[in-house]
Amino acid sequence: MTKPAAFGDLLKQPFVRAMLDPTLVPGIYNTCDQWCMYCPATRRCLAYRCQPENENDRSPGDIYENIAQRMLEGMQMLRELNAGEGRTLPELEALLSDEGPLRTVEWVPVDDPLERLGRRYAVVSSRYIESHPAFPFTMTYRPGGPTPFEVFAWYRVLIAVKIFRALSSSAAAARGGDGELRTDALYSARTALVGIDRSRAALEALRAGDDDARLGDLEAQLRRLAREVEARFPGARGMVRPGLDDHPGGCGGRT
Repeated sequence: MTKPAAFGDLLKQPFVRAMLDPTLVPGIYNTCDQWCMYCPATRRCLAYRCQPENENDRSPGDIYENIAQRMLEGMQMLRELNAGEGRTLPELEALLSDEGPLRTVEWVPVDDPLERLGRRYAVVSSRYIESHPAFPFTMTYRPGGPTPFEVFAWYRVLIAVKIFRALSSSAAAARGGDGELRTDALYSARTALVGIDRSRAALEALRAGDDDARLGDLEAQLRRLAREVEARFPGARGMVRPGLDDHPGGCGGRT
């Protein structure tokens, strides 16, 4: 049976086309470091597949926005197809309304000593980078891998973000959430630890050619962050992130 042309158009939507790919690793983008240019699993990642095809339209750090936008486009086309056949789907209209779940995101604030430690590291490391002779700089792909300075710069904020997410998911789970929230907390803590480990190695390399006293302080902060994250999330180190830790080469930038 031949599918109507309109249905074929729907299948051409980036989000729909990507979702039909059986090689996708569900939720891989939730546990990665978002350094796509060095990740070996991009073809199996929904977030990467939902990026704008034109590289000039891409911006770092907006993977969830990309997914939401591609999903929105697919749902809008689905609504148009139904309208063309004289149908209205209340559920679809609710999702596409201004108050729908695709339009709003609720952020739960976290007042936690560990979160403050992560935030302090992000602030101090950012100040160091902004005072560095290499600043401003552009991240470009290097066949041999990123430089220590690039590794340090990439993870400086991501560590704090992942710690925040780990704490948020853990708090939500404690309030009666499901097991997925506890798992998300451990995966987020695991990704934070990956960033901490790689940042410590990068700082060690940077200190060999830079006697800035802030580097020693930042290393001390990272050592403390590693201890605190491991103590708060004792199972995080052993978490195997599907598609990343079980994939040759791992994920993200490497020192």
